[in-house]
Amino acid sequence: MIPRRLILLVILTATFLSTRATSAAPGPAVTLDSSAVPLVQKYCAGCHNEKTRKAKFRIDDIQPPTAHRADVTRWEKVLEMVSIGDMPPDDKPQPTRVEREQLIAWIKAEFAKLGKRLDDSAHALPHYANRIDHTSLFSGEHKGPAYTSSRVWRVSPHIYDQMLRDLSLNDFTVPLTKLEGEAFDDYALLYADEATLGTLIQNAKRTAVTLVHGRLVKPRGAGDKKRDARGQRVGARHRAFIDFVKLESTPTQEQMQEAVRYAFDLLLLRSPTDVELERYVAHNLAPNVKAGGPDAGLRGMLTSILISPEYLFRMEIGLGERLPDGRRMLSPNELAYALSYALHDHPIDDLLKAAADGRLKTRRDVEREVRKVLTERKLYRGQIPAARRKETIWPVGKLGMASLANPRMLRFFREFFDYGKAPDVFKDDSRHGGKHNPKSLVLDADWLVLSVLSEDKQVFERLLTTDQYMLGRGNGARHGKNVGYLAVYNLTEPNWVERGPTPMPEGQRAGILTHPAWLVAHSGNFENDPVRRGKWIQERLLGGIVPEIPIGVEAQLPEKPKQTLRQRFEIVNAESCWRCHKKMNPLGNPFEAYDDFGRFRTKHHVTENGHVVASDLEVNRGRNTPSAEPRIAVDTTGYVKGTGDAALDGEVKDAIDLAHRLAKSPRVRQMFIRHMFRFWMGRNETLNDSPTLMAMDKAYTESDGSFSEALVALLTSDSFLYRK
Repeated sequence: MIPRRLILLVILTATFLSTRATSAAPGPAVTLDSSAVPLVQKYCAGCHNEKTRKAKFRIDDIQPPTAHRADVTRWEKVLEMVSIGDMPPDDKPQPTRVEREQLIAWIKAEFAKLGKRLDDSAHALPHYANRIDHTSLFSGEHKGPAYTSSRVWRVSPHIYDQMLRDLSLNDFTVPLTKLEGEAFDDYALLYADEATLGTLIQNAKRTAVTLVHGRLVKPRGAGDKKRDARGQRVGARHRAFIDFVKLESTPTQEQMQEAVRYAFDLLLLRSPTDVELERYVAHNLAPNVKAGGPDAGLRGMLTSILISPEYLFRMEIGLGERLPDGRRMLSPNELAYALSYALHDHPIDDLLKAAADGRLKTRRDVEREVRKVLTERKLYRGQIPAARRKETIWPVGKLGMASLANPRMLRFFREFFDYGKAPDVFKDDSRHGGKHNPKSLVLDADWLVLSVLSEDKQVFERLLTTDQYMLGRGNGARHGKNVGYLAVYNLTEPNWVERGPTPMPEGQRAGILTHPAWLVAHSGNFENDPVRRGKWIQERLLGGIVPEIPIGVEAQLPEKPKQTLRQRFEIVNAESCWRCHKKMNPLGNPFEAYDDFGRFRTKHHVTENGHVVASDLEVNRGRNTPSAEPRIAVDTTGYVKGTGDAALDGEVKDAIDLAHRLAKSPRVRQMFIRHMFRFWMGRNETLNDSPTLMAMDKAYTESDGSFSEALVALLTSDSFLYRK
């Protein structure tokens, strides 16, 4: 068996290598003559001087940190505010993009002279990705060359889950969790702490028993005092393992070698090298067999493979051809796995075969194989699965034969729009006009995504603006039996199209952002949340940065039941709060046209004693429910500001107006492209990736909004193919 500490060391080392993959590109050359002090005084000192001291911060007397070390703390604050674009305020003169970049680079250079190395590793985390200037990424001024640092990438939760299910294990925990903050599930920075390691080892032991003795169907009873009692198991199907544990005499060298070969082929999808074969027999299987017999020895050997880095990590070192600039292309075998995990949750036979046959060496080879996987009919659910294990069914929900077999595409949109979080938001059924079923809403949103993907034209724009949803597919709402389900769409009878899109009531819906699944996922437990919704739009679609809540700030609304939620939020209009809330509330307020269950409304219901009712579904449902009338008009106005896009900035009248304006913006489309990059690359984009992002955007626009074409452009880019 491999020592526990050694496993932890290997995994932590792999995590360190993975972290290097997301290091930021070098900053711009520092061209300020002597210091940035005049620049800071020009744009900052007007508000932060001896007399005004806004935010209790003075900067008019600041000196270069190398000349006055006591000013380092103040320069750190300047660096943070300038980096996130939070200062100067919008109503004050702004530095140019070049001035801002030069100021940041100058401060870092001054800190370096003092031996103060800034830890930029945090900037590799998902919620720091927007710090790279958007205009710079799509300006064409950065020529690359693009590449990804060599990395050992931990398999995603979905891949890990699928691997164990393929081995018939039905009693395990997926320990691979998200990074802190908002992130895609499959980010290369995911780390394995000791608790994760313990879970992985426990799962490996259970898997080993399953491989040898079959799937557990009845746990061991309390009276089973024998240490090796395993309960009732069925389905042992690996003859090589069954025969090995039945041996009554000590296994021969050949028998142990055959067991190792079979285990490698089953778990690692390859044959062991001569060195590996000798090591696993002499230093693993043989000693364990001698100590505990064939059964214990075999399970110990299988466990060691199941917790090996090769099983738990994706190796992307770059073992292919080396270019003069030091970049190396992924080898054919590396490409086969990288493409498989980009498109599915486990290896694809056709890609492995192409690599073995020498047909996966060039960019053209990669494009051919990617297009084949994306377009062949055999890759659709309900027909011939694309996976190596032919009995596998893709775990993306009960979506039927019409849905794509590729779970990664659907998963991207679930995680990008975050509507899959709707079941995580607690809603009391007593406030609902029926039974609140968020899983049905998420499934409806899945079907909407899949229907748009099936046509593959203007995908992003349609997902932001369509007023036709897919309803009643595989949930309790079929035939109109669930009145509460229909109510959230403002429908009163089962008038949806059974196998096609259903038009929503005129003027009420526009795309995913007004879909009940998204509205519930971005609401509170008992009412709407314009801050959460506005923050999502600001960061996901506009590329802005919203600072974390300052320490010591108690973000609580006053209890004023006779006021609407928007009126209660007027408390954040104070200058100390509005600095951050101006980036969120004006974007989230238009969604007040929908209650926190997603039902459209034009007026707030108010009870006889003047209390505003949070949800229309709470009203007049019978006994012990509030009697209320629609008295107060819903204020859905808002605005977009500070994007630099004149066509995008300005007042908006409601959520539908906002959605259509967002869908027309090149900047918003390019932010969508940036999130595609992060999801499939597992890291943040850098300035070196500018050619890749521009190629993706070009492929999307020139193909009339084909999501597949943008994905092909990414998977054939230097960012995906090369390591350094």
